[in-house]
Amino acid sequence: MTAATFARHLVLCLVVLIGVAVTASAPAKATEGRPVLDWLEFGPGALKDYDIAADPQDTARMRAVPVWTDRPARFRLLMLIPFESVAAYSIGVDVVLEAFRQQDIPAEFEIWLYGNDETIAQEAVDWAESNAVDLIMPVGSRAAAFMHDTYVGGRLPVVTNSAKDPVLLGQMPDYQAGSGTNIAYTSNTVPIRLFISYLLQLLPDLKNVGVLYASSNLSAIETQVTPLHELADSFGLTVHDVAVRDGEGLEDDLIAGMGRVRLRMVNSDPGLTASAWIVTGSTSVYQRIDLINDVAGRAPVISTLPDVVRSGDDSAAVSIGINQSTAVQLSAFYAISILTEGVDPGSLPVGVVTPPDLAINFRVARQIGLRIPFRFMEAATFIYNYDGRQVRAFGQPVGFMN
Repeated sequence: MTAATFARHLVLCLVVLIGVAVTASAPAKATEGRPVLDWLEFGPGALKDYDIAADPQDTARMRAVPVWTDRPARFRLLMLIPFESVAAYSIGVDVVLEAFRQQDIPAEFEIWLYGNDETIAQEAVDWAESNAVDLIMPVGSRAAAFMHDTYVGGRLPVVTNSAKDPVLLGQMPDYQAGSGTNIAYTSNTVPIRLFISYLLQLLPDLKNVGVLYASSNLSAIETQVTPLHELADSFGLTVHDVAVRDGEGLEDDLIAGMGRVRLRMVNSDPGLTASAWIVTGSTSVYQRIDLINDVAGRAPVISTLPDVVRSGDDSAAVSIGINQSTAVQLSAFYAISILTEGVDPGSLPVGVVTPPDLAINFRVARQIGLRIPFRFMEAATFIYNYDGRQVRAFGQPVGFMN
């Protein structure tokens, strides 16, 4: 069984219900100079299987201790989080906890938020080396970059989690070979050439692409925006950037930037039949999918994350990407292999889930006149029908298609 197949199978077994998650503990009182980790959300499985509590002495820390077994914990892991991102990092932590539970492996999890302060991140790593931690798992691209820059050759094994493509980020030379170090790399990003090939199957006449991203999201720029520009000519595409600021200026930037790009698209494609919008993995951008749809016109909105295709109208029409839960499952599989089987982290190739997850919202597609090829529907991992109701999840039917 391949790592990707194992990950997909494990997702089906877990049924992680992040959508109905609740916060595990009450907000902590801030410690001077420390970030506050009081925002992570856990599904009902993790809340039942673990005692999850904030550290009373340090607002930057939480601990999850298994209560589903009387056996002592076999392993101790440090999960290192760079900043608050409720949806993304809650999944990054929750799915790993439940993966260990489903594999019947008792483990304690020390969870640190370093608030983009690398002195705190280094403190966490030093603490891990002195306190019988067996493996470090940085959550997110920024934490993965910190470990890559500071801990190659370190004493403890490392597995990245919820991080973008390490090859495009220059952390790995290719996808096939292992790192040869103490770090095993995984990716939650579809390689851009593969993404474009699927995009052209969906839209064979495509000429114009408006790519939406946050100007502060360097990992999205390096792994999605820049490679798209580099490959555009070879695929006959013209790429138009819509870079937005995080925070209060985001909505204005989206409206103004998309308005300008839409005028350029119309000049060469009056009916917008050969144009599309690409929503990158910038969290602040894809959270405004409602506004993006309002401004997009008839050009389809295509997401690089399946999570942006959802029930109702506030959804991308199609996604060509990797479901985050599936990608995190692969990180958990790597960690479990290292801890229980003695696998050398440096021998593991870059963990990429293939083929990509396709997600379709037929309700949104019909509203803009987008025709979905049969092979897309056949291969889709997630489908929402013409009523906007989910009828397929993780490749399995959850109702009847109308």
